[in-house]
Amino acid sequence: MFDWFTALVASIPWVLIVGLLVYFVKNPEKVEKWSSIIAKSLSSISSRWENASVAKDIQADINGFAKTTNAGMTNPVLPYSVKISWVLTTSREAFVKEGKVVIKMQKHANQARNFLYALLEWTYKGLIPESRHLLDKTVLRAIDFAFINKVLTETKRHDSKQLFLDEFYETEATKGSLLEKYSSAFNRLDKTGLFAGVVLPEYAFLGKSMSSEMPHEKIKMETIGFANVLEKLSRKSPGEDVSPDYNGEHIKCSIVPIARSEKYFTYGLSPYLTYINKCYEEGICSIYVCGIGDANISIARKIRDAYEKSKKISFVWERTQSEGDNKSTVLFFKAQKLA
Repeated sequence: MFDWFTALVASIPWVLIVGLLVYFVKNPEKVEKWSSIIAKSLSSISSRWENASVAKDIQADINGFAKTTNAGMTNPVLPYSVKISWVLTTSREAFVKEGKVVIKMQKHANQARNFLYALLEWTYKGLIPESRHLLDKTVLRAIDFAFINKVLTETKRHDSKQLFLDEFYETEATKGSLLEKYSSAFNRLDKTGLFAGVVLPEYAFLGKSMSSEMPHEKIKMETIGFANVLEKLSRKSPGEDVSPDYNGEHIKCSIVPIARSEKYFTYGLSPYLTYINKCYEEGICSIYVCGIGDANISIARKIRDAYEKSKKISFVWERTQSEGDNKSTVLFFKAQKLA
């Protein structure tokens, strides 16, 4: 008689091996993190292992952050992973090859500096790459600064963050400048999930639809106009009336915040659906429904369900972010262009 128990026990090692292989294929950044740990344990043997440990550690954190940020999005805002290559020259070089930003740079004794320099080069090549040439330079720099601050904060690279603030941000974003204004606005929006959930994907869509365009003043002025709407929204106080729409020639976007769950319990979904339908009638194509906290997030998802069979407005993706005790969700809807 066939002993199923014995067969199962005998197969466990292979099940584990296959399971680990599948896990690591789906999570390559975990492979890099473990490679870094192994290389670090061997770093006393030779500098080669030490160099490998430092590079793998940087790659694991950056690639892991990119995977989390892109999760669920149909048009990733960070399409490239990163690969570090140590060289002796003091100048840094970065280029895209086979889906990776390859960074050739000198290794510093200070790991905080290594991480910061790698992050800078990856950001300049890999963050919304199809759109970068179209954006106003100040708006783009503010996006980069807010993004770099976000990465350093969430990966807990505090030493690198201090270097970034001292050597880059505070030397460029002088008090009262437009760069400071936009950087601060994007940073405030990040606390509610709107930076990664609205700002980055909407600017990325611009590049997706116009990547063949040469940069010109009209497009750059639109990117400024949208940034101004976002800046006002970032400073909005409760009860203040600030338009969440930008309806330009190329950027056609509305942000629908679910601010008070009492509104839903009094009026139902009607106010939200009426507003979203109005956006469609006005030709707005990108609609972001945003909620903070479980109650508001639940309402946002009810809005999603209401458009399940709509031929005019389609739900595309959902992104959730936790900031301290606050949980925020952004749901992206794409409206069909009016005939």
